[in-house]
Amino acid sequence: MALEAVLHNDPGCPWGYSANPDFAVLRWRYGDGLRWRLVMIGLAEDTERYERSGYTPAGMAQGYVSFRERFGMPFGATPRARIAATGRACRAIVATRLLQPELEWAAMRALQFGWFCSDAVLDEDEAIAAALEPVAGLDLRAVVAAIDSAETEAAYQRDREEARRAVGTPTEAQGKTSTSDGPVRYTAPSLVLSDGNGGVTEAGG
Repeated sequence: MALEAVLHNDPGCPWGYSANPDFAVLRWRYGDGLRWRLVMIGLAEDTERYERSGYTPAGMAQGYVSFRERFGMPFGATPRARIAATGRACRAIVATRLLQPELEWAAMRALQFGWFCSDAVLDEDEAIAAALEPVAGLDLRAVVAAIDSAETEAAYQRDREEARRAVGTPTEAQGKTSTSDGPVRYTAPSLVLSDGNGGVTEAGG
């Protein structure tokens, strides 16, 4: 029987991006034994919290260099024109899930790559479309148009709510949760494995 593998992630999280090789190994090793589901955390709807905490484009680019050295993943070091919020890119991934579910994970990878290997400001629709362009078969026009649809918003908010149900979980016991926007939420990338019979294993982000 396959286990459900729920990955709580966000395209704008460098930790979530850096863990991609680990998830590739899990897919290779367990194949159809895992049924993957992606949940968008939605780390930031605007940039106020980042700016209040002292984040700057230059400082974030410098931090990406340390991630590159630590994890061996490709990271760019050119500062963006400004800090970007992640919510709109998350909605683009959810819109892809609704319109072309077979391309959801490819859209996630493309937006992660755009976030960390370019200086694109990925809360702007033109930049999102450019980052998604390499995804073969993706209907870019339809996906970008659906970012603001009621269906996308409802699905995205369900993701955010699910990601913020981490209170009392093994991930919280591991000290791997956050309360950055109120509720106890999963951090990126947190993996929740369940067997459908009450058995749950969690690896906090």
